[in-house]
Amino acid sequence: MKFTIFISVFALSVLISVLFSKFLNDAYNEKAFNQKVDSVEAQCRWLANQVVGVDFILNDSSNALSSQTNELAASMNGRIIIIKKNYKIIKDTHTDFQEKYFLNNDVLRIMEGREERIVNEEGDYIEIMCPIYSAGSEDGEVFGAVIATVPRDDLMAAGIEMEQRRNMLLVAFIIVGLTFSVILSYLLTRDLKKIQHDVNFIAMGHEDETIREVGFLEIRRIVSRFNEILGRMQVLEDSRKEFVSNVSHELKTPMTSMKVLADSLLQQGDQVPAELYREFMSDMVKEIDRENVIISDLLSLVKMDKKASKLEISNVDINELLQIIMKRLKPIAAQRNIELIFESFRPVTAEIDEVKLTLALSNLIENGIKYNKDNGYVRVSVNADHKYFYVKVADNGVGIPEDCQDRVFDRFFRVDKARSRDTGGTGLGLSITQNAVLMHKGEIKLYSRLGEGTTFTVRIPLKYNA
Repeated sequence: MKFTIFISVFALSVLISVLFSKFLNDAYNEKAFNQKVDSVEAQCRWLANQVVGVDFILNDSSNALSSQTNELAASMNGRIIIIKKNYKIIKDTHTDFQEKYFLNNDVLRIMEGREERIVNEEGDYIEIMCPIYSAGSEDGEVFGAVIATVPRDDLMAAGIEMEQRRNMLLVAFIIVGLTFSVILSYLLTRDLKKIQHDVNFIAMGHEDETIREVGFLEIRRIVSRFNEILGRMQVLEDSRKEFVSNVSHELKTPMTSMKVLADSLLQQGDQVPAELYREFMSDMVKEIDRENVIISDLLSLVKMDKKASKLEISNVDINELLQIIMKRLKPIAAQRNIELIFESFRPVTAEIDEVKLTLALSNLIENGIKYNKDNGYVRVSVNADHKYFYVKVADNGVGIPEDCQDRVFDRFFRVDKARSRDTGGTGLGLSITQNAVLMHKGEIKLYSRLGEGTTFTVRIPLKYNA
């Protein structure tokens, strides 16, 4: 990985250096070219003013301006042609077209005053043309034109020098980029190596450890999230261990009781009174029933596993389902004179697994009966909107302490263990209910105040979306 980071950063730095140096060189070449052209144009305009001053007399070899023109052309390593208004060449530093006539579109545009300067690039030479005005004024009549032809290499000499400097600068940038790539790749991989070491340590079985947050902010955020995941996994592991411990305890307790009862009978010998024998056997039957309840709830909990279980979805009348559940639980409520009240705000039909949701709602209503006061009530209501249906189970019973409300859905959790055993509870009912609701893509909420009662609200979609 270190090599990959090094190559990536180095390649990026080289690319940036090349593009920047090319941009810099092109900009400088363009500026140098324009400055050279402006310089040649200025010399041509000076010459044009001088030509007007001598009335275009340049054919005498002893003429000072003619000599100056030759010297000017030699200094530019080029050629100068001066044309009168009648298109006759009065001066050609190469003497090839002396006293001849010269006309083309560019000369015509200059003579007609349509252009102030014309620059042509032809092969290895650059031609610069400007007008000659009367009395040296650019607002006057055009009397002729000056044409200067200079080699391109002379104009671009500064550009060549600049290109050499650019190459030197590019090499310097590449060296800096190489150094930066080495340092950056080292800094990045140094932190990643530390993190990798911690991950390997955790993978060896030290799940209770965490990864040190080192490096840049982004890496720290990733490590922080990873530590959160490790924390959740540890909570799940602790929950699993607690669950196994609770299951072992809950299953062991009835078996221990039965063993004690059986040992007591055996110690009595053959002279066991029939009444004592019936009492002990009755207690053993109760313990067996208790064991059976625990095992049944555990099996129900396994069936409610979202990953292992598949819902049997069908359209069910929720109003009718709740009435059937309440009718089934009415004898239990009558033993303590607890009133079961059903409220329906509208007919509700939904796509649910009838068996699993029946078990969940039965647990809620039965808990409302078990953990209630004598002569109390359990009110069950059903309502719906365009997307969800709502079932509310409210009682005026003993309530749940605030510090226990976050754990009531945990497996084997009991608010009052002694009271739960007296009522036959295993501590699995609400966990089964929550799993059933979650399997239906719903949610369950709890509101309770100690001594005033408890309200469970269940929200489930009308249409099941697998």
